[in-house]
Amino acid sequence: MDIVSESKAEFRLIQWTKIIQDCQASNMTVKAWCSHNNINIKSYYYWLRKIRLKACQPIECKAPAIRQEIVPLQLHLQQCLSSAHPAVTIHLGSASIDIAEGTSQATIEAVLKSLQNIC
Repeated sequence: MDIVSESKAEFRLIQWTKIIQDCQASNMTVKAWCSHNNINIKSYYYWLRKIRLKACQPIECKAPAIRQEIVPLQLHLQQCLSSAHPAVTIHLGSASIDIAEGTSQATIEAVLKSLQNIC
């Protein structure tokens, strides 16, 4: 379906959704409301069925493309732990990672796994 046909179909769907909402809010029977508003009752039920079917369809989401890139990471642990000296320093290219004494094993493992994924 071309863009014009899609736009027309979407417009009519919105238009009929409003008509059906007006009918349901009127506290009148569908037959009486359609007669009062010069709406063909068969058209009303046709569009009611289309709107219900549309409401039951899963929504198509187009997820944005994920852009992955390596971002330089600078940690200044020395500033946070001013009195502590690193127990281990790892140099990788121009980056260095200082691991202070008392750092949990889980933290060290997470850092090493991250390095393994990057390298």
